Amino acid sequence: MSRMLGLTSAFAAAFLVACSGGTDDTRTLHRGNDGEPLTLDPQKTVLNIEFAIIMDMFSGLYVADEIGDTIPGLVTHAETSDDGLTWRFTLRESRWSDGAPVTAHDVAAGMQRAAAPATLNENSSKYFVFENGTEVISGSLPPEALGVEALDDQTLEIRLAYPMPHLEDFLVNNSYPLPRHVYNIHGDAWIQPENIVTNGPYILSQWRTNNFIELTANPEFFEANQVCFDTVYYYPVSDRVTGERMVRTRELDLHTDIEGSNITMLRQQHGDLVRESASYTAEDILFNTAAGPFTDVRVRQAFSMAIDRRFIANEVLNGASNPSFRMISEAVPNAAPGLRLSYADDDMETRRERARTLLIEAGYGPENPLDVVYQHTPSQQRIAPVLQQDWALIAPWVSVDISVGDAQFHYAAMRAGDFTFGNNGWTPEYGDPYASLLMWEGRAGEINYSRWTHPDYDALIEAGLSTGDAAERQRLFGAAEEILLEEVPHAPLTVPVNFDLVRPDITGWNANPGRQNRSRWLCREGLEPIGQTADWR
Repeated sequence: MSRMLGLTSAFAAAFLVACSGGTDDTRTLHRGNDGEPLTLDPQKTVLNIEFAIIMDMFSGLYVADEIGDTIPGLVTHAETSDDGLTWRFTLRESRWSDGAPVTAHDVAAGMQRAAAPATLNENSSKYFVFENGTEVISGSLPPEALGVEALDDQTLEIRLAYPMPHLEDFLVNNSYPLPRHVYNIHGDAWIQPENIVTNGPYILSQWRTNNFIELTANPEFFEANQVCFDTVYYYPVSDRVTGERMVRTRELDLHTDIEGSNITMLRQQHGDLVRESASYTAEDILFNTAAGPFTDVRVRQAFSMAIDRRFIANEVLNGASNPSFRMISEAVPNAAPGLRLSYADDDMETRRERARTLLIEAGYGPENPLDVVYQHTPSQQRIAPVLQQDWALIAPWVSVDISVGDAQFHYAAMRAGDFTFGNNGWTPEYGDPYASLLMWEGRAGEINYSRWTHPDYDALIEAGLSTGDAAERQRLFGAAEEILLEEVPHAPLTVPVNFDLVRPDITGWNANPGRQNRSRWLCREGLEPIGQTADWR
């Protein structure tokens, strides 16, 4: 409780600081964010709370429009070879916020840096789909060998190892350029407010840790005349109830991930604030398969069986999430149909008896009790005690303690392998099964927090990536997901409904499964875009 109270007090103080001064606050957007970012480096970003801000600061080859669909960003023209492995892009004229030109060399450098082992980007495995991606990420080839090349200042070529039907969607968050003229001077410190340059709608002005992040409009942005707000503040509000209250009392313009148990009240009393959509996000329980009791698949299966997902979704979360019995959200296009945990329709008593048997087979019982600690983030405050009770009902010799930590602490522990099991959520960057399945590949590296690997799974993913037949691709990825449901390195839990609170005077907000809601598309009722145009335009 003290952690939450401290964060709320800090937020209140930050809000007063952010709102002080003589500027017209109607041109200022106040956004709640689920926590404090670990980084705002576009080649190192992994958390949703980071991507939300990154997307306001940078523009890649493609961007998401106001309804979340992919549209050209830096690209004016694209063409691909007959086999789908070579893509050539023509780039528009654009500038960094300091006036320097953005070139194809900057885009290539950004991708190469994101894939390089020295960058310590835990999301680098996404570049396996590029020519030489596996070798570059492993360090056996230099970053410059990655299949991306600037042919001249305005022409970029990407060479793939596999045909990729959703390459444009992939490039939305994976083609951010690197300002080489700044990076070569400051190294990784280029992202600090005193050094940073950006090429998107906004530039980072202030970052007060655990208080706020301030962005100001970038006059050099190639579509600066379409931007409405001249200032955007992001506040780390991990307490969802606090976030709701701040929107209702007009201290925030919007906040995402609202408390599900309150949704009925909010719909009834504040229906003009509630925006909702299906979600690509999958919430699950993540097991450490490299150390401790969950190295045994029987223990993982037992704990998965014992979860009463329907009760959690319908009663605890009040319908704000749907129970999940598979690893991929049903909202993700082209996910194989009909996949479910084998015991999804069994009654809870049958499942508990089976779970008890599995734990006994694994060597646990009255003479060898099972004691574990479940780690969770504040977003699971209501769910964690219910899970604790579900697991305790397996047998009197099963004991689960629960421990809460903020998102930074929680995911740092998972990256380090310093956990037994805990909550996890994954929002694929685009609507395709591979964007979820990639994290369990044996070559995935740090992003595979569970440390689980399986050669048959890897073979199916490889085959799915290699085929050009859409139906066969879906079948192979479905077969890979079936292995996950049997091995349960993660136990599926729920698929949330995207519930956001947005003030009614904010225009341009369109709820969408991937939660692509950039500030550049938002405005306030009665206002027009700033209308500024860079001199070079």
